[in-house]
Amino acid sequence: MIKSNCVYFRGDKPCQFKRPCEVCSDYEPFAKRILIIKGRAQGDVLRTTALLPGLKRKFSESHISWLVDEESKDLLVHNPYVDRIICFSWEDTLSLWVEKFEVLVSLDKEAPSTSVATRINSPQKFGFGMNEYSNLTIFNKASEYAYRLGIDDELKFYQNKKTYQEIIYEIAEIEYENDEYVFRLKEEDKRKAQEFFRKNKVPKNKLSVGLNTGSGTKFETKQWPEERYLKLIDLLSAQLQANIFLLGGSREKNFNQSLEKKSPHRVYNTGSDNSLLDFAGFISLLDFVVSSDTLGMHLAIGLAKKVVALFGPTCPQEIDLYKRGAKLFAGVSCAPCYQQTCADEKCMKEITAEQVFEAIKTLV
Repeated sequence: MIKSNCVYFRGDKPCQFKRPCEVCSDYEPFAKRILIIKGRAQGDVLRTTALLPGLKRKFSESHISWLVDEESKDLLVHNPYVDRIICFSWEDTLSLWVEKFEVLVSLDKEAPSTSVATRINSPQKFGFGMNEYSNLTIFNKASEYAYRLGIDDELKFYQNKKTYQEIIYEIAEIEYENDEYVFRLKEEDKRKAQEFFRKNKVPKNKLSVGLNTGSGTKFETKQWPEERYLKLIDLLSAQLQANIFLLGGSREKNFNQSLEKKSPHRVYNTGSDNSLLDFAGFISLLDFVVSSDTLGMHLAIGLAKKVVALFGPTCPQEIDLYKRGAKLFAGVSCAPCYQQTCADEKCMKEITAEQVFEAIKTLV
C-alpha cells in the first residue's frame, strides 16, 4: 500500500529511504499541519521564530511549514522547529493552494502574502488576509490590535508598549512565555570567522565588540554618523582595550573602509561579501554588538549576545533584548517617524558615542 500521507513521501521518485511503503519502518504520517507565512524583511523573519516554541506548546504533534522570501531562507535552514521551508515562487504558491493545513499563521501585511493566505485551505486561520477590495483584512479578532498598529500612528508610535513577540503571540492566540528567537548555526557557519580570527591573530581574553554600521536596505534614516563611530572606537580602545570589529554588507563597504582608514586604533574589518550565515558566524564569536534597528541587531539577539541598539526613526518598544542589552532612543520631537529619508537625520545624531560607551560599560 502506498502511503502518500508520509512526511518522506515524494511520489515523483523514491523517498530518501528507497524502500517500498509496505515494508518501510520509517513511515511517519503527517501530524497537525501548520503553515507560517512570514517572508518580508529578514529581521522580522528572524524575530518571528520566537513564535515557534509557543506553537509547539499549543500543537505538540505538528508539522510546521514556513513560506519565506528566498533571501531569508538561511535564517530558518537549521531551525529544529521548521520541518519544511517554502520560498515564494509561482510554482510553490500554486501547490500550496492544493494542500490543506489545519492551522495558518499569516504575519505579512503585503498583498502577495495576504492573497496567498486568503487562498490557503485551512479551517483555522490567524493573522492577515486580503478582502474583496484587495485590501488588508484579518482572519481572527485577536489580530485586530496588530491590524490597528498599521493604520494608527498614535497607537503605534506612542501608546503601544507591546513587543513584536507579544503581538504575534496575541495574533496566534497563544500565551507568551518570554520566548526567545530560535536561531541555530552549525560549526561550518563559523569557520570563516574562526579563520579570520586566527589569520589576524586577534588577541584572546579581550572584550570583542562588533560595530554593525549599516542602516539596512529600507531606512537610510537609521544610519549612525561616521564621526560617532570613530569616537566610540576611540573610547573602546583607550578605556577598555577592546577588540573592535566592523560588520556590514556590500552597502557598508565604503563606510567601513573609511572607518578603518581614519581611526588611529586597530579595527578588524570583517569584509562586505559574507554570506548571511558567515555574517552570523562572525557575530557568534563576539561579546557585544552595537547596531541600529537592522538584521545585524536581530542576529545578535538571536545568538544571545549583549546588544546596544540605536533607535531613531523606528519604535524601540517593539524590540525585546531579553535583558541582555540597552536601547538608546533620543526621542526627538519628530521621532519615531518611519521615514526612509530625512534632510538632517537628527534623531540618530542625538545619540552620542559617550552614551553608547556608558551602556557598554554597564553591561560588561
